This record gives sequence, C-alpha cells and structure tokens, in this order.
Amino acid sequence: MKTQSLVGFLFAVSISTTTYGQWQPANNNTAIVATTNVGIGVSNPDAKLHVGGGVRFNDWARIGGNTDGYAWKLGISGNVITRGGQVILGADNNDRVGIGLTNPDAKLHVNGSMRVNDWMRIGGNTDGYAWKLGVSGNIITRGGNVILAANPNDLVGIGSTRIPAGFKMAVQGKIIAEDLKVMVFQNWPDYVFRKAYTLLPLSCLEQHIQEKGHLPGIPSAKAIAENGGYDLGEMQRKMLEKIEELSLYVIELNKKVQALEGQSQSLQSKVKH
Repeated sequence: MKTQSLVGFLFAVSISTTTYGQWQPANNNTAIVATTNVGIGVSNPDAKLHVGGGVRFNDWARIGGNTDGYAWKLGISGNVITRGGQVILGADNNDRVGIGLTNPDAKLHVNGSMRVNDWMRIGGNTDGYAWKLGVSGNIITRGGNVILAANPNDLVGIGSTRIPAGFKMAVQGKIIAEDLKVMVFQNWPDYVFRKAYTLLPLSCLEQHIQEKGHLPGIPSAKAIAENGGYDLGEMQRKMLEKIEELSLYVIELNKKVQALEGQSQSLQSKVKH
C-alpha cells in the first residue's frame, strides 16, 4: 500500500505544473489538488505538504530560509533555528540547548544576556542547594532550609526570609567575626568632659539605682526584652558616656582624698610639735 502511494506521488509530481485539477488514487492515501498542495496519507491537504503521519529523514531537513527570514534546520547532528543567517536557537545531539550559538557546552548555554519576567530556579534536589532568582526576591536554600535571601527592597536575610522593618539585614542565628565596625552618626560622648555638662551627684545616682535598678540613660532588662534587643551602636555610645562620667566621679573623689590626706598630714605635724 505504501509503495503504491509513493509511486502515485512521484507520478503526480512528474506531471507538468501547468496541469490543474485534482488527482487522487483510489486508496485515498495520496492527493495533489489544484492549489498545488500535496498530501501524503490525507486526501484534503491544507498546506503545500501535508503528511498524515510521521516523517523520517536520514540526514536533515530545513524549514524556511529566505535571506532575511527564519529557517529551521532539523538533523541528526543537531537542530538550528536562524534568522538572517544569525543563530537564534541550537540543540546538539547530546540534548544540550544553545541560545545564540550552535555549540553549547552545558544543558542550556546562552550567548548574551537573559531576562526572566518572573523567576528561575537553579538546582534543587532534596538534600542539595537550590537558588531561586525572581522579581519577588532571590533565595538560596539547602535541604529546604534558607541560607541566604534578598528581597526586591535590597534587604538581605541570612537563615531567614523575614527581615524586620527598618533593617537592611537580618540573621537567624549567631555571627562570629574577626572585626566589626559600627558607624555612629550621633554625637560621640566627648560632651561629658565639657564644662557645660552637668554631672549627676553621686547621691542622686544612688537614689536612681535604688528606685529603678539600672543606670540613668541605660535601658532596663525589661525594656530590652520588649524591644527584642538593643541597638549596638547606640548602646556603645551610652556605655562610653557612663565610663566618662565614672572617670569624672573618680577624679572628683581623688581630689577629695588628696585634700583629706593633706589635712591629715597637717594635723599629724601639729600633734608632733
């Protein structure tokens, strides 16, 4: 049957192209109609070549291909889509796909920039790493646990995707570093040593400690717990303020001690004489 169809098809093609009408064998497997459409396995082809079944090429086939238009070459050594001679998409016989090139060296090889309108994922087996890149944020995970996350507002999370309002980075866990620099933009406590600074009398300091249970200007343990922690830079500034105040207390007490020692020596001298 297939042999008869092929013979009929070749015979029809050999007929002059000026012949019009419709030719169709009795088995209805092959047809050439007046519109010059050819059908193989169909009696009413709706394209120049209409195959009612599979098609096999031992080498390659090309679709399209005028000078400025698209062309698609299908073959056993790879498939290529071009436009105006420039490669758009290529695939080799190792199941590797190239965009903009015909010799990809990875499963997907892009020769040029790439844009993703929503998101893309790299990796992601059960126990391995996965990297999700998208307009709503980027996330690196391992075994389902977040390692690093960044959202569209340029906020970064380590170990978590939740970044509290007002912060650029949040870390779920501990941090260890060889060095840490905190930039404090508020007044550094050098003002404590200025003459205009009013140092709280020790008696008032004692009273505040007895009533409040913490130093003046330093948040209580309850306040720190309610606020979920404290600002490192601000706390460093406050601690330095208290150290400088303590230095002034020590200097003042030292003056009093020296005065008492002078009075003691004067009294001892009078007693001896």
